[in-house]
Amino acid sequence: MAELRKDPVSGNWCVVGYTILKSTSVGICPFCPGNENLTPPTIKDIKNEDGTWAVRCFPASNPIFIIEAGEGKRAEGIYDKMGNVGAHEIVVENPVHSKTMSSFTESDYSLLIELYKDRIADLKKDKRFKYILIFKNHGELAGSYIFHPHSHVLATPIIPQRIELELYHSMIHYQKKERCLFCDIVSQEMRQNKRIVSVNNSFIAFCPFASRFPFEVWIMPRSHSAHFEKLSGEDVKTEFISIMSGIMKRIERLTNAYSIVIHTSPNVLTFQGHSDDLLIDDYFHWHIEILPRYLRSSKYKREDEFYVVPTTPEESAGMLRSERV
Repeated sequence: MAELRKDPVSGNWCVVGYTILKSTSVGICPFCPGNENLTPPTIKDIKNEDGTWAVRCFPASNPIFIIEAGEGKRAEGIYDKMGNVGAHEIVVENPVHSKTMSSFTESDYSLLIELYKDRIADLKKDKRFKYILIFKNHGELAGSYIFHPHSHVLATPIIPQRIELELYHSMIHYQKKERCLFCDIVSQEMRQNKRIVSVNNSFIAFCPFASRFPFEVWIMPRSHSAHFEKLSGEDVKTEFISIMSGIMKRIERLTNAYSIVIHTSPNVLTFQGHSDDLLIDDYFHWHIEILPRYLRSSKYKREDEFYVVPTTPEESAGMLRSERV
């Protein structure tokens, strides 16, 4: 049985004892239409007019986090550990096996966004879950071995370390300046115009100042918003789809492997925060991080957690801008 263990030195939690199962359906894609019997029953889907599914979500066959598991918080001497309570769901983003995000239509994106929003809002109702993480790995270098377009939804009893750091630093910034850190980043990127890849009335896409990977891109709403699941308004949604689609067309011309992570607010039902007098809505700002993967850049990653990137974000942004959409 897998469990969560906390590293007392770094404060990070690790899932240990998780068994990776090999697929028994050799040559058969479990995510293609007609093979629904190869996956657990559907949790939520959105159907086409003809009654077939356009996007569907179901529990992972080999989940990292399990709804039925108990929290079981306990100590082992100075160490802390707990059960791997949570949820692990798979979202099949499109019925077409060979389709990638660069070829998604506006309708494809729209339906996928609605399903993501639904799963975040639904899982946040469970007070055991502190964070809902949505991520997509595409290509073997990114750790995905099923080509059919899909992503993962994880509900976790802890806040992932990177999100915890973002929350902490954005809170400190707000305490000092009474301004959102991410809003200040958007303002400076707009003013300097050195790392912007694309921009419209509602969103900005740019290569972050301290990029970890070549062609790393963040997409961020220009107006302050803490919760991805509250993305609303047809005009805003259309502009998000437009900028996301354009970025993915550029990214997929440069690499065939990448990760996409939605950074949204933690579950406010359980999050205590770092300061009782501040609200998440005041200082956190949702965004999407797109992380291209390269064999060379993978080798540059060291155990000491330093990232060494062969191109500057300014160079990456220029190359991405030059790619025609």
